[in-house]
Amino acid sequence: MQRDVPAVKRDSCEFSIWLHLCFEMMLDQDRLVSTFASISSDELTGLYANSLRLPAVSTNADTEFELSMRKWDDLSAEEFTACFELVRNNLIGMYKNSTIGWSPRKKMAEMKERGLIYVLLKSNSATVGFISFMVTIEEGECVVYCYELQLPESLRGRGLGKALLGIMEEIAAKAGVPKAMLTVFSSNPAQHFYSSLGYVPAEHSPLGKNLRNGVVKQPSYYILGKSLL
Repeated sequence: MQRDVPAVKRDSCEFSIWLHLCFEMMLDQDRLVSTFASISSDELTGLYANSLRLPAVSTNADTEFELSMRKWDDLSAEEFTACFELVRNNLIGMYKNSTIGWSPRKKMAEMKERGLIYVLLKSNSATVGFISFMVTIEEGECVVYCYELQLPESLRGRGLGKALLGIMEEIAAKAGVPKAMLTVFSSNPAQHFYSSLGYVPAEHSPLGKNLRNGVVKQPSYYILGKSLL
């Protein structure tokens, strides 16, 4: 007859297994982050070239778009400047009206963080839109974090933003990254766009505050997330 294992020892054994699994999961997450941080632009394109697809979009002229993907430090000066100008033109007012404030120097530094991947939308060799993202650890979980998704107003409503976001999500899912996250200003109408694509407020997202007069004061921004696997 098999001898019963005392409950204390059995619980201890289960805890050890759980701890081991957690440790292995952390190692896998760290490997993913490290891989995406160190991968070259050529390797990135070679692995995920099939993900660089655009839908058929309606245009007012014979405009052709193409996509290019690379790490931030492989962007040309003209490409980086075009990306920064898109951010400034689209968001400077929201930054100034938020608790964050607008600092060109800080924004440029953020756009050059190690590990950032850029997918550029080009027309006639000019950068007309982009998405930038990074595989990182957020609240102890491996995620792909969308830093920027920027298009000029003239190119919105054609499915291009959805396509760029879809490229990021597909690359992350293929690599085994379980979740996508992003930050959006509460004053940015784009939050409805993200909501329509399945993004919901994260557990650690700032929340609105109920004031004494019954008015709800919204935070400057929300953190949204979406499961990919």
